[in-house]
Amino acid sequence: MLEMRKNLWRLVTVCFILAISITTSAALAGSPEFVQIISIDSYSKSVPAGHEVQYNWTLRSVTNDNLTVEVRVSLSGEGWTANVTPHTQTLAPNGLGAVRLTVRAPLESGTTTSNATVTFLVYDAGYLIQVETFYAKTSISGVLASADKVLGLFENPLPAPLDNEWGVFMLDVIFWLAIAFAITYTFDSVLKALTRKTTTMIDDIIIGIVRTPLILIIFTFGALQSLDALHRWIPEDIRNTLASIYQIVLVLVIFYLAYKIFKEVVLYYGKLIAKKTSSKIDDILIPVIEKVGIVVIGLAALGYVLNILSVDLTMFVAGGVVVSMVLAFAAQETLSNFFSGMFILLDRPFAEGDTVILPDGDWCEIRKIGLRTTRMYRYSDATMVTMPNNKLVNEKIIRVTNVEDPARINVSVGVAYGTDPAKAKEAILKAIRSSPYSLLDRKDKEPMILFDELGDFALIFKVICWINDPGKRMQAKDRLIEEIYKKLNEANIEIPFPQRVVHLKKVD
Repeated sequence: MLEMRKNLWRLVTVCFILAISITTSAALAGSPEFVQIISIDSYSKSVPAGHEVQYNWTLRSVTNDNLTVEVRVSLSGEGWTANVTPHTQTLAPNGLGAVRLTVRAPLESGTTTSNATVTFLVYDAGYLIQVETFYAKTSISGVLASADKVLGLFENPLPAPLDNEWGVFMLDVIFWLAIAFAITYTFDSVLKALTRKTTTMIDDIIIGIVRTPLILIIFTFGALQSLDALHRWIPEDIRNTLASIYQIVLVLVIFYLAYKIFKEVVLYYGKLIAKKTSSKIDDILIPVIEKVGIVVIGLAALGYVLNILSVDLTMFVAGGVVVSMVLAFAAQETLSNFFSGMFILLDRPFAEGDTVILPDGDWCEIRKIGLRTTRMYRYSDATMVTMPNNKLVNEKIIRVTNVEDPARINVSVGVAYGTDPAKAKEAILKAIRSSPYSLLDRKDKEPMILFDELGDFALIFKVICWINDPGKRMQAKDRLIEEIYKKLNEANIEIPFPQRVVHLKKVD
């Protein structure tokens, strides 16, 4: 009996403990968030040596009680300092708050990276009800990051009296001179020897482009990194100026490389390919691309340099927009011709060498299609005519050469009254067959001779004849009329001329 009671008591105790555990777990799992801590910043930043950087959070109370928020900060890294404001603040019901962490990097010596641990403690009437932790990582940017080490990587191995920054400076200079010499030797001897064995010129061009800018970058970076070892002896404003000079040199070298590669590689091979193609589009577009590319590269380089110098580009951008609008309005006719020229080159309604008929009936040969105008040779008076491209795009232009379908010519022939129409048609048909330009081997393109009209003084026949060369319409028409005249004469068929019969009546 006693043993049964003990077992019962043990069972009750276990159930009680289990119930408490379940209740506690449920309470913890469903505990509300009393204060929302909102991350509104980037929490991994770089800062120059001796400068400070800030991290921000926004607090929002989601209860109807006054809550107290305490912020604690722990910072890793030698020489780094941190300050948080405010350390403690009270949030009203559904109120808002803000926290700012300021981290300052060491100037003289210390580690290059620091991690800040920010802990938010929320109290309600003195009881801790919420704990949240955030992290912020800060690193020193630029070549000043590891000033006390050789090349920023190794400890100074020299004995006294060079076991200080002067020894680091001397070793840095020696190492960077050795690196520059090694790179120069590699370009001048090794790489050039390898490129002589290749048949292509692209490797020689790239080596010639890259060699000098790369050595300049190494020299500038090496000089700045070597002087960094003496940063205790150089004022901070001079160090910042040197860092800005290096950044400007780096930007200019990069854009110089981009310009040289664009001009001597991309455009060079583009022109070679354009010469091998029959299309004239690439021959015209490549010079345009060259000019636009140079302007874009130059403007981009200028923008980066001004940004390094902390020049506000807002006014430049706003002024550029205004100037662009003024230029677009003033040069709208030129722009219209330019885009019309692009349309002609891409859509190819006609090409250079084609014969076209203009809306006024002039026959012209296309000599040169430019981006703004098109030059044509006019047959009627043997002169050169220049027309804006937007006129050609918006007008009805008849292309008579380089068309897939056969061309035809129309001729009207008049014979005297009293002539047998069948005999006249037979003579005209013989004339068509005698012309070397007539297309006679296609069933669907047989010539047609129609008795078209009873004229005032002649029987009018309309002749429709297909020709074998669309580009020789004028020669074909001339030869056909000549043959018709001969065949009609051979058949003794009279070709009348205009005549009028006048009756005179005498009146008493």
